[in-house]
Amino acid sequence: MKRISPISFKPSHMTTVRIPLFEIDLGNAMYHGAYFHIFEIARDDFFRALGLPYSSLIRRGYHLTIAQLSCRYFAGLHYDEIVQVYTGLLELGSRSLSIIQRIDRDGVVCTQAQFAMVCVDHTGKPARIPDDLRKTLYHWIIEEKTTKEELR
Repeated sequence: MKRISPISFKPSHMTTVRIPLFEIDLGNAMYHGAYFHIFEIARDDFFRALGLPYSSLIRRGYHLTIAQLSCRYFAGLHYDEIVQVYTGLLELGSRSLSIIQRIDRDGVVCTQAQFAMVCVDHTGKPARIPDDLRKTLYHWIIEEKTTKEELR
């Protein structure tokens, strides 16, 4: 099988996480499904850092449900390791968005995943992403790219 390299993405938001014991399997490594818990913790931190905690969407009757995901594992994770989770935005539509995330340990890419998320209302039907969230995400992308280009 041909080795697939991780995708580079910028801008990104970084969240530091310590791997908890309850995510470790009998092989003394993090269970493959548990990586999605770590990604969710980082996505929650990402929205909070934008000033729009996910709980504010829920209170207004919205949810970003995962419609599709893909994940690549490059190196295993173990109990008590400290990792950095990078979260970025690939696409932003009126009802959906695509998020890319990567888990690094000591500068080494361990896992990368992409999530296609659809905004739904309290009935579970697709809905427009609230304007404040769309505008905040759009401005975050523009500001982060501009800031990073100015630093070069």
